[in-house]
Amino acid sequence: MKKRTLTYKNQYRLLIAVLVIIIIVAYRMAISKTMAMYNLKNDLVERSSEIQDAPQRIAELKSRIGEFESLISGNPNDTTETRNKIMSYASRFCNDNNLILSGFLPPVDVDRGSFILETNILEIEGGFSKILHLIYNLEMEWKPGKVVSVHFFTKEDLRTKTIKLYAHVYIQKVKTRA
Repeated sequence: MKKRTLTYKNQYRLLIAVLVIIIIVAYRMAISKTMAMYNLKNDLVERSSEIQDAPQRIAELKSRIGEFESLISGNPNDTTETRNKIMSYASRFCNDNNLILSGFLPPVDVDRGSFILETNILEIEGGFSKILHLIYNLEMEWKPGKVVSVHFFTKEDLRTKTIKLYAHVYIQKVKTRA
């Protein structure tokens, strides 16, 4: 009997096939797990740097929240004080600019769960440009709250038979629950 021997060409092919199988098995058993652990380590390093910056970011976000609350509402809990300040400012402005503060309607409070939305309503009589100047001062310079709406309307004065311009100015303020 004659033994079968492999030719060099077939031995080379068999060697390449065995090497490919060994590489696949080694990759599945060791290299893929090592690469996964390396990626996990990189993710954890990134997270740890974010965690180290967390106190600074929390302080920054709290200050931004405080800025937004002050822009929206000023001091959130002083209802009568705010109402009195709005009244005194509006009456002073009306006296200086020949406007008439014809009404200061009672505030409307709307409960929104975690906060209360208070709306103060001013009724002002006078010229259009002077009323606009008052609204501008309330909205941009003095900021007792947020001017959310202005309603202009006219009424005929029955005594003098003239038409007068009025404006309802709605100022909203957010009050937090104590």
